[in-house]
Amino acid sequence: MPVLNIHRSAYATLSVRAGLTAPSTRHYSAAVTPRTRICIVGCGPAGFYAAGHLLKASENIQVDMIEALPVPYGLVRYGVAPDHPEVKNVIHKFESIAESPRFRYIGNTRLDTHISLPDLLSRYSATLLACGASQDRRMGLANESSTPNVFSARAFVGWYNGLPEHKDLEVDLESTDTAVVVGHGNVALDVARILLSDVEALGRTDVAGHAVEKLRRSRIRHVVLVGRRGPLQVCATFFAIGH
Repeated sequence: MPVLNIHRSAYATLSVRAGLTAPSTRHYSAAVTPRTRICIVGCGPAGFYAAGHLLKASENIQVDMIEALPVPYGLVRYGVAPDHPEVKNVIHKFESIAESPRFRYIGNTRLDTHISLPDLLSRYSATLLACGASQDRRMGLANESSTPNVFSARAFVGWYNGLPEHKDLEVDLESTDTAVVVGHGNVALDVARILLSDVEALGRTDVAGHAVEKLRRSRIRHVVLVGRRGPLQVCATFFAIGH
């Protein structure tokens, strides 16, 4: 029974991206129980917590984690506001999970581009999709996609956190003094806080350098939060509100 039965052409792609050598084929006698191999697609918090539970549940489980980006941690790295570094301390727990000899990380490998879901399903005992949303949910407003300076929170947060796919987002913070954010949740408040924060203080965080330069020239002095209901129904933690 092969240890990792990904066909050679698919694994060659993974090898180039992850710096891995092709796995050898091992055969087990009836007296040896082969390991249960599980693939997790996505290595943000959901993926790592799942990996931790699986590795703890049985010494017979091996986890391969596939990630589209070169680096791990997902929203902890690219979603948490840069002025809340204490929230990112959970990375230490994830690092301890990754130190397991039964854990393997394969980065810079995108599902349906470098390897297919049917291939994973046929090669692993189980495949867990923990990759989250990869596209924006549009509101259906007129000219929403064509109007300049209208962004999803996913894109804007990715921009100031240095997510590669959004680093070139054309953000204009100089043509007006007012920004409108639709939503009353933690992300909406993160965006408002970043827009109004002292730039020098932000520069001491891990906010992306290109965002700091744009924020330094920003004319934004007012942020309007628009929501469906009143302040008593705000879906945000006091942690986000009280910064």
